[in-house]
Amino acid sequence: MSITIRPLYFLLLAFSLFLLGGSFVLQFLFHLEPCPLCIIDRVLVFILTIFFVIALWHNPKHRGQQVYSFIGFFIASLGILSSARHLWIIHLPPELAPDCGPGIDYLFGTLPPHEALLLVLRGSGECAVNKSAFLGFPIPGWTLISFILLALGSLLPWWGKKRTA
Repeated sequence: MSITIRPLYFLLLAFSLFLLGGSFVLQFLFHLEPCPLCIIDRVLVFILTIFFVIALWHNPKHRGQQVYSFIGFFIASLGILSSARHLWIIHLPPELAPDCGPGIDYLFGTLPPHEALLLVLRGSGECAVNKSAFLGFPIPGWTLISFILLALGSLLPWWGKKRTA
């Protein structure tokens, strides 16, 4: 099996653009305000989108493909962790769910960035509310599946005969 790199990075880029577009459709057309963990997921998808644009433009050779694979997998893995945390918070009993906290803009405006990020990653009461589902599955679950697909897609250059388009 031979894998040409540019079509692969184009598919990963198209999928990440689809995810970004879908998040904006949910926010602006369906009026679903993203919680702090949703915003973290959106930022990670945006970073992956920029990353896939660079990878598509660069068209790396064998060693570069390995570096790009590792970086893409690492970023997507952060998204997997964030989405899994979000699903865990959603499925907590109401008495164990975290309390609602200040908004993400307030946290990053008043606290040092590392402290604000830690508070966001802990989740808040907004993250515990399952606002919507698609095909009976919560949106963070679909986000988790998407990050898994992006992580696996990022690893594809490790397999098969190495060549560039």
